[in-house]
Amino acid sequence: MSASKKSLAAVLAVATASLAIVATPAVAHADHAESYGPNRTYLYSGISTMVLSYVPALVVATESHRDGDKNLYIPVVGPWMDLAQRSDCPPDVSCSNETVNKVLLVTDGIFQGLGALDIVGAFLFPESVEHRHEANLKPSFRVAPSHVSPTGYGLMAMGTF
Repeated sequence: MSASKKSLAAVLAVATASLAIVATPAVAHADHAESYGPNRTYLYSGISTMVLSYVPALVVATESHRDGDKNLYIPVVGPWMDLAQRSDCPPDVSCSNETVNKVLLVTDGIFQGLGALDIVGAFLFPESVEHRHEANLKPSFRVAPSHVSPTGYGLMAMGTF
């Protein structure tokens, strides 16, 4: 091997090694932290179900003249207490829609119960949330020899800013 080929091979080796060092990207290290909180899906669906089923019960409790309907102020168990007191029809109240009223009370009691179970389930089955924080990269600047062409050499600069 001639002297010029040996020097060319040496320069190529140095250039390749410098390129490998310079071209290595700065890696951002991520901090992984998990936090646990109520399951938002269960919580939001439970609150929505409770509100949508409790508001009509409140309206009936405030507008009705029946003593049993005052139990509807109590969430979750109020519809069941009202249903238990509907066995007899007082003389001063019309009972023509009593079957419909009982079905509505059962439906309202079921939905209020499901909403309450969803809210409790949000805390019994918490969700984990992964937080990723990217570490700040420090600015760096590197210069290394570079092989530009078979007869030319130069410098290569690389940095992170």
